[in-house]
This record gives sequence, structure tokens and C-alpha cells, in this order.
Amino acid sequence: MKKLPKPRIAIFDFTDCEGCEVEFINLKEQLLELLAGVDIVNWRLAKEGNEPGPFDIAFIEGTPVTPDEQELLRQIRETSQYVIALGACACTGGIPAIVEDKIERPAFYKKLYPPEYEPRGTEAKPLSHYVKVDFEINGCPVDKREIARYISALLSGQIPEDRDFPVCLECKINDNRCRLVNDQPCLGPITRGGCKAFCVTQGKHCYGCYGIVKDGNFPAMVKRLEEIVGPQETERMLNMFLRETEQYQEYYGEK
Repeated sequence: MKKLPKPRIAIFDFTDCEGCEVEFINLKEQLLELLAGVDIVNWRLAKEGNEPGPFDIAFIEGTPVTPDEQELLRQIRETSQYVIALGACACTGGIPAIVEDKIERPAFYKKLYPPEYEPRGTEAKPLSHYVKVDFEINGCPVDKREIARYISALLSGQIPEDRDFPVCLECKINDNRCRLVNDQPCLGPITRGGCKAFCVTQGKHCYGCYGIVKDGNFPAMVKRLEEIVGPQETERMLNMFLRETEQYQEYYGEK
């Protein structure tokens, strides 16, 4: 992989809360250091007079739920050397994907909007459903340290190392008591690490926002959760961030 000479960077957002973009800003002085050798040519939240592609690196936050967003995504892909999915909504569909598209989404819109308004949202799928994604920075929101790690690697001509370990490893580092052993729900065994086990360390369970770790045993996770909270609550927990993952679709699609 070649080192990028003063790369052109673009940051886009689709349907989302924009929390992952805020993590860019939270880098503060470090962001200025990282971006000293680049040109941010398109970022709606931070600059005026945005420029069109081509882009060397395009960060994309959010879920493309409307046809316009889906078309823009394809245009970004065509004009970008690297496309990076930023956050759970971009990587796995995130919160927008909780609602089932064909049945629940139309009914949901009718409850939310007045009769004269026609919602434009059609479906909530991860970016990879529509285009090739080169890298994914998971999380809800992403960890600013992960943003810095990816930018540093790409600017130096390296492929960013993928996080291929579960949250459980980071729980051990933090001396967290295992929730599952204590009959408390947690998605840590099947969820990618990289978050420093933030939620569990704060007394909550892992919600799975970093996506499913490679070779995660999804059926075993379902079985253990059902023993603790029952089938209905288990599916609800998994549905929150993992509905559009291959493992969720295979398991619950067959039932």
C-alpha cells in the first residue's frame, strides 16, 4: 500500500445522530496534528464550500435509508480510493435497522408523520449492502482513538489492523466480573473489541454496537441469553445493533 501524498479527505453523514462525527472533533489538538498533511475538502459539519470528488479517503457515518442517500453512496464509492464506514449505523445498520423494513417501517411512519407527508425512507441497511467498503470503524459512537489509529495507518501507507478479539478480553484487562457467569445478560463474547469494554466497566451490559467478532458463536450466545432472560428479550437485545448481520439473519431467518 502506497503512502498517500497530501490526501483529499471527505466526511459524509446519512441518517444518523452525527455522534460519530463529533468524535472527530473530540480529538482536538490530536486531530490538527493528524490532518496537518491532508486536505479536508468535504465536511458539511465543519466547512463551507465543499468540493466534489475524487477523494482519497471518504468517511461515511449513518445508514442510507432514502433512495437519494443510496445514490449518493454509490457516487462516493465511484470517486473514492478508500471508503470507511464510520460507526454502527454505517457498519451494521445500527439503530435505524431495528425496524423491519417491509412490514414495520411503513406502519411506523404512519404513526410518526401526518397523513400529508410521504416519508422518503425505504430501508435501513449497512453501507456494505450497496457498495464495497474498505474499512469499518465500529461503535455507537466510535472511539476517537480508533479514528486516530485508522488515519495514522492510512497516511503512513499501512493497512489498519482489524480488531479480531471479543470484548471479553478487554473485560479481563479491566478486571470486570463476568456478567454471564453471574447470570446477567451481556453480548461481550460475540462482540468485537476495541471499545475498552466501556459499557461493562460502567456497570452495563455489552450491547453489541461494535459488530460480531470473527468466528463468534452466535447460536451459543443465543442459548445462554435465553437461559438468563428468555427468548423474547434475547431477540430484542440482539436486534438492537445486530439485526442486519449475517449471523442474526441466518439464525432468526430459519426459525
